[in-house]
Amino acid sequence: METVNENQTIFDRNVIDLNMKASTKDEVIRELATLLYKENYLSKLDDFIASVYEREAEGITGMGNNVAIPHGKSDSVMRAGIAIGKTNKMIHWESYDNQPVNFFFLFAVPDDVSGAKLHLQLLSKVAAKLSDDELLNRLKITHSVDEVIDRLKI
Repeated sequence: METVNENQTIFDRNVIDLNMKASTKDEVIRELATLLYKENYLSKLDDFIASVYEREAEGITGMGNNVAIPHGKSDSVMRAGIAIGKTNKMIHWESYDNQPVNFFFLFAVPDDVSGAKLHLQLLSKVAAKLSDDELLNRLKITHSVDEVIDRLKI
């Protein structure tokens, strides 16, 4: 099983877009999933997107503070990854604070036992980082992919 240690990052600059053009939830999911697909994280784009929507139907993925963490577990995920996106426009998204979202972390994990364990591990570590208000505020204003990667190292 793939694990994440304290000195490792699973963030890939090729799947980070801090200037997304998306203006709807669907566009956000599709744009971020396409980044993962183009970088060979996914074998089937549509299958993965369907898994994200299955998870969205189960409950809220907007964690508050204008951040959403949609995720999909799918057989089409060849390697785990997290696509990160930021929009200039606020997007309607179901969230715990009922506020719109403009910062997105799309998790892609294999649909197997090791993928489920890795998913929980990554989700826990990323959520812990994002719960730091000072760090989150820095991430919200940066336009530097390198700064995002450096600050989110887990």
